[in-house]
This record gives sequence, C-alpha cells and structure tokens, in this order.
Amino acid sequence: MNTALTTPSPRASLPPEILWQTLIESVVDEAPMALALLDETGRVVLDNQEYKKLYTDLGTMEPAHLLLETAVPEWRATLLGAITPEKIHARELRIDRPGGAALRWYSCSVLPIATDVSDENADIAKRYLLLVVNDVSALRQGQEKARLAALRALLAEEEHAEVLRESLSAVLYRLEGPLNVMHSAIGMLKTREPAMSGALSAALADGRAHLKELRQLIPPGTREAVTPVNLNEVLRDVLDVCTARMLLNGITVNWQPTATLPAILGCPMQLHSLFKALMDNAIDALSQRGWKLREISLSTAPSGDYVQVIIDDRGPGVPAELRLKVFEPFFTTRPQQGQHLGTGLSRALQVASEHGGSLELTDAPGGGCRALVELPIGKIGKTGAEA
Repeated sequence: MNTALTTPSPRASLPPEILWQTLIESVVDEAPMALALLDETGRVVLDNQEYKKLYTDLGTMEPAHLLLETAVPEWRATLLGAITPEKIHARELRIDRPGGAALRWYSCSVLPIATDVSDENADIAKRYLLLVVNDVSALRQGQEKARLAALRALLAEEEHAEVLRESLSAVLYRLEGPLNVMHSAIGMLKTREPAMSGALSAALADGRAHLKELRQLIPPGTREAVTPVNLNEVLRDVLDVCTARMLLNGITVNWQPTATLPAILGCPMQLHSLFKALMDNAIDALSQRGWKLREISLSTAPSGDYVQVIIDDRGPGVPAELRLKVFEPFFTTRPQQGQHLGTGLSRALQVASEHGGSLELTDAPGGGCRALVELPIGKIGKTGAEA
C-alpha cells in the first residue's frame, strides 16, 4: 500500500474554521490594494502586505485611523452603532506627510459590515469597517505639476498687481497734499489777486482731473468666492512654489502639519498670497551672505476656535521696536531697497484681518523670527460669510 496516498497532510487535519481563516488571509495578502478590517474597538484585525507598507509611507502608528479620520470623521460612531453606517466609494484623499516628504494621494473606500454570531443564549451583533486603499499618487503628480505651474503664474501676477495698486495709491495720496495746499492758497487770493486765483483754480482743476485718470489705472482687486479651505493644502502649495528659491539658497524646511486640520472659510488665492509673503520674508532673512543657520520650521494645529499656523526662521529676527512698523506699506529692513518694495507684510496683515484672524511677529524659540497666524474656523470677516 502506498502510505503517501493515505496519510493526511497537517493542513487537512486542521479544523475547518482555521482552514477558512488561512485561505482568507492568503487571498487578502495577494490583493494589489491595501486592505484593513477594523473591529468595534477600532483595532485592525485583518490586513495585508500592501497595508503594512502604509506604516512607512505615512509615518504613523495606525494608517487606517489617519485615513478614516480624514475620509469619515465619524467612523468610530459608525462602529459603535451611534449613527447609521454609510458606504463610501473611491473617495480621494490628499495626505500631507511630516518633514517635507512628498505628498500622497489615496483613493479610499469604506464598507460597514454587520455580522450576527449565534450564541446559546442570545444573538450577538458585531460591527466591522472594511477599508480599501489605492495609492493614486503617481497619477496625480503630473496633474499637480500643471496645477502648480498655473498657481505660480497666478501668484506672480497677483503680486505684481498688488504692488502696482499700492504704489499708485501711495503716489496719489502724496499728490493730494500739494493740491490741498493750492486749494487753500486760492481761497486766500480770491479777493487780493483774482487773476492769479483764477489761473491757480484752472491748474487745480487740471490736477484733480489727472488724479482721477490715474485712479482709473489702478488694477481692481481680484474677487474670489468664499469656500472651505484646508490650510495644509495652501501651505503645501506655497512650499512647492518656493522650493526653487529655497534650494538656490540652501534652505531646509521642517514641515509639521496636523493631519486632521479643521477647514476654515476663506478666499484661496488671498490665503496663498498671505503665506507666500511670509515665506518670502523668511527666505530673504536666511539668504544673507554668510548666514549659516538656514532652516525654516512650519507647523499647523487647531487652537480653540482657530487654526494656528507658525512659521519660524533661524534668521537675524525683527527688533521689537520694528515689529509694528514692518507692516507699514513700503517699509523694508532689507538693504537692497530696489528689490524689496516692502508691500508683502502689509498685504499679509490685510488678508489675515479680512479673514477675521491675526498676524503677529515675535521671537522664534530657537532664535530668529516667528510669524504666528491665527484664522477662525468656519467663518470669515469682511465678506460677511459665516458657517
């Protein structure tokens, strides 16, 4: 007798439930997408090799928690039965990774699962969440390059228009002074020198007409719709736009975003301009010849009813007596006056104020300058929109 044909294999002697579990784990492990099954406590009870790669990619203790917090903030209530579970199909998420690492985009699907396990005494219902994750970063990178190129052009155009607006406004303001003096002089000359008074009146009228024509040359401000804005995305865009300048000057960035940052209501392009001005200011401070500590730290975090953004540079800092003056239009501490018109910080303060927030310059803990921006969650100032 051929004993090889009759001797049962070790696998065949296993209980059926163990065989099924082994089969399921083998199939799940071969899946080309990341899979994770979470129980009612939020613990991952089943995953695969693609999911394990997310630990390295996202740099977090439990990738499923980060992805679910981003895609379905109420996911824990779904597991506990506090709210009606809802299936989510292919929702795309953009994940900012700490330390300036490359962006990641994931297409996530979430499937609530309820099972009934019969017991001798009662039926016990168990709830699970199945998370399916596809990495679509490669697909989105090409689209991002095109979008950032367009954003770079828009920011440069808006910056140029803003400088032109402020420059013309300043010139007109200064021209108003001599014309006002002339108006007073005409009043005094009316009785004593009527002929001269008439000539000056004609010149004054011409001057005011020319000022009116100049005012019409001021570019109008860009009108934007108020929308929910994730400041992590705005800051990441600004970092990408500023990358070339930072590389040219040997500047490194420590980027520490809070992954689950609440959205604010705001005007995206204005917010891009705000943080671009602050980053330009930090880069200028670190680009001085001979300066060794060329590092910028950038972080975001919720703070009560506000979202807080902190930009620290290791530059020379701003003296306490100048921390208000630097927000005045056309004031600059940079030695090359022709290249720095001094309008960036004044515009940044205006945007923060229009969004119901604040901008403050202080000393950075490690030396240098700290720019602290606080913007309210769910509302905006001047436009009147409110959540």
